[in-house]
Amino acid sequence: MSQSISTPGQAAGGHHIHGHIAARVDRLPLTRVQWLLAVLVEVTWGFIIFDTDGIGARLYPFVWRPNHVIDVYQYAVIQALQVGAGILLGVYIMSWVADRYGRRPAILLATLLGGICIWPFAYVTDFWGMVVLSVLSTLGVGGIVATHSVYLSEMTSPLVRNKVLLASQGVTALVAVGVNVLALWLIPSHWQSFLWVSAGVEIIILLPLLYWTLPESPRWLEAHGHHEEAERVMEEYEQRCQRYSSVPLEEPKGADNPVIMASSGAWKELFTNPDYRSRTWVLIICWMAGYAGLIYGVGAFFGVYMVDHGGSPHMVFGTVAVAYAALFVGFQLNARLGEGVERRDVIALMALLFAASWIVAWLVPTLTVIAVCYVISRIGTGLFLFNLYNYTAVAYPTRIRSVAFAWTDGLGHLGAWGGVTLLGPLYQLGPNHLGWILWIILPGALLPALLIRGLGIKQARAVLEQVSR
Repeated sequence: MSQSISTPGQAAGGHHIHGHIAARVDRLPLTRVQWLLAVLVEVTWGFIIFDTDGIGARLYPFVWRPNHVIDVYQYAVIQALQVGAGILLGVYIMSWVADRYGRRPAILLATLLGGICIWPFAYVTDFWGMVVLSVLSTLGVGGIVATHSVYLSEMTSPLVRNKVLLASQGVTALVAVGVNVLALWLIPSHWQSFLWVSAGVEIIILLPLLYWTLPESPRWLEAHGHHEEAERVMEEYEQRCQRYSSVPLEEPKGADNPVIMASSGAWKELFTNPDYRSRTWVLIICWMAGYAGLIYGVGAFFGVYMVDHGGSPHMVFGTVAVAYAALFVGFQLNARLGEGVERRDVIALMALLFAASWIVAWLVPTLTVIAVCYVISRIGTGLFLFNLYNYTAVAYPTRIRSVAFAWTDGLGHLGAWGGVTLLGPLYQLGPNHLGWILWIILPGALLPALLIRGLGIKQARAVLEQVSR
């Protein structure tokens, strides 16, 4: 936020300024400590998302439709609720938790919710019961969406942030491979076991690991006035990093990058501050269009589309597993570029890659071509999604970063809700499901590509407190 400083330690408007803790984070060398935190958080994201988010898309083609549990229009409603309303509610609730009580408790609560709310799908087959579960089961999804990039952005320095984020986020693709191999093995014959295994991984394995390993974000502690605790956590974080580095720590440069303290009602700056207003509306539109199209819009009916062209469960889940293996490679290539490439450029390019892939899949709708195009398009979707996650987290200051995620990514899930609801009728429209194809390509991919490339801000190599000021 651009403000003139009236006196040392105070900004115009009476906001107190600090920055010592944030500067100490930014001068830490990259060690296995940051990698451990990043990989653990992203593995958690992977299991919550791939086990819970849009579980209907995994069960409908092979369990619900063959057994006439629900029809295609009811499925569209359930899928839209899972990827829209439930996550929207989860994002807002958990962003409030992350802002009020800290990033760590929000991540822990998201993991708990992700596990305990997925298993009832193993027993409930009533449509209205599924509607209720569709909202409840994705509260944890909204929680991890709202916190993972926010937390990791605050724990890393500007020179390695993109490298650490994208390389660790690539692990989510390996999680997806594992989840889809598990689905290939258990669905449809033992689909209830798939749900129980999913819940067990999150509650029995990941939750204890997070509880014992994850520190609170020192940046959050500083921005919210918890100075003694920030000092304690920061000292422990420095000591952990120094165990794996022989390089002496540089002196922090806190005065150069002040942190403005959090205050009540700060979220209004998203729409009243000219520095934030334009980026907020650009992100809201990009998230809404992207969720409706290349993120959830394609996933909602990809399995159905392959089945309609003769695909078996093994081919569908096998294709998805191969796609995520390819995405892992894409993540590592993107990570190697580090801060040498702008996130907005990558986001736009990946949306174009997605659009081109599905144009080919519609023009040449053989199973082999559809599978290859899906693999390529999944690289576009995955790198679009995570670069936009990271772009959103870095675009705002610590005091409003979590609530900014709620307003941008959170409102974006209205696009998933409305867009996926429309996909039931659109999927039936035109030759070879042309209505669905046009939806995921035009507003769902090309619109956010043009917006973010034309109106997005530069972030490469920028100090977090500078680019988000």
